[in-house]
Amino acid sequence: MELTVEPLKVLIVDDEYLIRNLLRMRIDWEQQGMTIVGEASDAEEALDQVELLRPDIVFTDIYMPKMDGIELSGILMGRYPNIKIVVVTGHDEFEYARQSVKLGISDFILKPIRASELLQVTAKLRAAIEQEVGREYELIKLREEMKQSLPYLRERFVNQWLIDVMPEDELQEKARFFGIPISSGEPGLRIAVMEVEVAVPQAKIAASEACPHLSEPYHQRHQAQRGLQQQQHDQPQLSQHQTEAHPQPAEEIHILLRMVGMKRVQAFYPEDSQTIIVMDPHNRIVVLSFGADTEFAVQVQQLQEELQHTLKLEGCEVDVTVGIGQWQSAWGRACVGYREACRALDYQAFVGKNQVICFEDLVIEGGKKPYHSDAQLLQQLQFYVSVGAGEEAVLLLERMLSVPFSDVSQFRMAAMDVVTECQRAAIEQQIEGEHALNKEAVAAIFTADHLPELKSMLEQHVRTVSDVIQAKRQAKEGNLIDRVIAYLEENMGNAEVGLSSTAAAFYVSSGHLGRLMKKETGQTFVEYLTQLRIKKAEMLLKQTDMKGYEIGEQVGIPDPHYFSVLFKKHIGRSMNEYRNVKT
Repeated sequence: MELTVEPLKVLIVDDEYLIRNLLRMRIDWEQQGMTIVGEASDAEEALDQVELLRPDIVFTDIYMPKMDGIELSGILMGRYPNIKIVVVTGHDEFEYARQSVKLGISDFILKPIRASELLQVTAKLRAAIEQEVGREYELIKLREEMKQSLPYLRERFVNQWLIDVMPEDELQEKARFFGIPISSGEPGLRIAVMEVEVAVPQAKIAASEACPHLSEPYHQRHQAQRGLQQQQHDQPQLSQHQTEAHPQPAEEIHILLRMVGMKRVQAFYPEDSQTIIVMDPHNRIVVLSFGADTEFAVQVQQLQEELQHTLKLEGCEVDVTVGIGQWQSAWGRACVGYREACRALDYQAFVGKNQVICFEDLVIEGGKKPYHSDAQLLQQLQFYVSVGAGEEAVLLLERMLSVPFSDVSQFRMAAMDVVTECQRAAIEQQIEGEHALNKEAVAAIFTADHLPELKSMLEQHVRTVSDVIQAKRQAKEGNLIDRVIAYLEENMGNAEVGLSSTAAAFYVSSGHLGRLMKKETGQTFVEYLTQLRIKKAEMLLKQTDMKGYEIGEQVGIPDPHYFSVLFKKHIGRSMNEYRNVKT
């Protein structure tokens, strides 16, 4: 879709033929990107012409029989707000014509009509109309883009809703916009989080003999999100020759399986059901069910078994594990149900994969108070670990573990929350291997029988992950400053180089780069860059016969006076004095 502006249509309204003809002949309308589509001798005829011709601009005389130009303009502005109206008036009518400005009239011109004034008015009108058309065109483009992005925006909204509490009015408004069925019936929902994983080692997946079921046509169909409505028993095959020639990378296998799993889940629920299916940021399938709670767990159990059966593909074992949160009696508590479902899913560490785990089953019976995660403290813990603040993280951990626990299982659940946040922080900072998750240490944590022992092991785990992240951050920051210094040495001659432009070149904020520069060099960014430039100026003074202003331009300080003052301030001598005593 391209923006094209056709010649603007002009209608002339005046009860005098000579004035109409004068307006027509005074300028070259075509050269102005306009064409006169009609004339009218009075207001009544003008209204008919406007209805028929739909002009962009109307030139109207102020005094006409039956209805004057101002009254006509008011009617036109009410019916056709996009039309630009220019009132033609004489000097003696000028004050009366000024009233038209209040109506929203675009402009007025004085009789006798001069070509220069008419050209000035038409140019201004054309610019205004083109600007409006451009805005309308951009709005249409944005609406088209929004329409194309609607499925993604809907999923992003649902994920936002799952993560945090949302005001009821905002929730209702956005839900209506995205067609989410939360406005009718009793409020309430239940959430299941489903994890689909390939149950073989990564190295084996990447090997040529792995997963011969994923053919190239299959790959293309899913990559383009077409042809996913195949029957569940259809399993495309790939020959041994094709497999050896095109081995499937491990991550691609995971993505494809999740996509297939997503389609299977969507097909499981009728389109008119009060159910939403999305993918969360951790590539897990989330099912939100609105309405009665009675059959949800049974349905999810059936769905899990079906997925495990249909996705059990030749050469690849597939694990399908589901966590279900408790029934939430308000739309705004979706985040609580989602956290519960995630915690139930995390409990697979204790009960194994390929299970449907309900959060209420984790609560110890016998009247004991159930353990509830403190989402705010866990989020704060993840933040401390992710920035390498080990001591702060340990202090927060002590606070988190100071609550009374009913028995061993409860503080093991608390330990699982802590380990999960450490793992998320490590993944966020792209820490891998044993540094991210020491399996032996984590296993020891989950089997600890005494709270003091558990606290000690958790503190060590939090410190270890924090220290690894901090070491990586420091190495990365040191490397960044080295690259910035090399960049400044190479580009100091460019007067435009400064803190903002350099920060932009390295995709960091100006404040962050300024703090790192001060930390690593002991100087502010400006101080360091100025020092570089003065040192280069000293060298040029010693080794060349360049003039002072030429040296200033060479080192990125083109203002001769400022450069002279700056040089003397840093060296203690003027450039002439410095050059005269050079050795």
